[in-house]
Amino acid sequence: MDLPARDIGQYIAKRANIVVKAAIKAVNEQGELLLIQHAEQGHWRLPVGEMRPGETIEGAAHRELWEETGWTTDSMIFSSLYSGPELRQVHANGDEEYDVIALFHALIVQDELVEARVNSDAGLKFFDPSALPAMNGISQTLLRRSGLTVQAPD
Repeated sequence: MDLPARDIGQYIAKRANIVVKAAIKAVNEQGELLLIQHAEQGHWRLPVGEMRPGETIEGAAHRELWEETGWTTDSMIFSSLYSGPELRQVHANGDEEYDVIALFHALIVQDELVEARVNSDAGLKFFDPSALPAMNGISQTLLRRSGLTVQAPD
């Protein structure tokens, strides 16, 4: 059977995928925002990651917070669902990823364990919302859309 060229093209050309993710806008009791520093690129970002098959989006948020910080929370509240061209990523191989991101708000109670991780080389830090560092584009977009004023990096 001969397939039309347009059908074959989907297997050899770049692909576009829709990826469902959970992001966490976590704050401490002082209202400072938790960010994670990317080890290689140096920018800061919100905890965010893909939802896995068979997982709820709320479960993905809890898992991502645990995987990226080592912390859990009893206070994980759904805020909003975001999508659109600003949440598009192009990978090195040309594949495109269009993210649909559920943003959750969480409260991190700062105990001795939290203090030890924040004051180490783990790449975790709480920032005053009026003095945020340079962040990746997805984190900037999510924070702007959720009503937080974010300055573009220099």
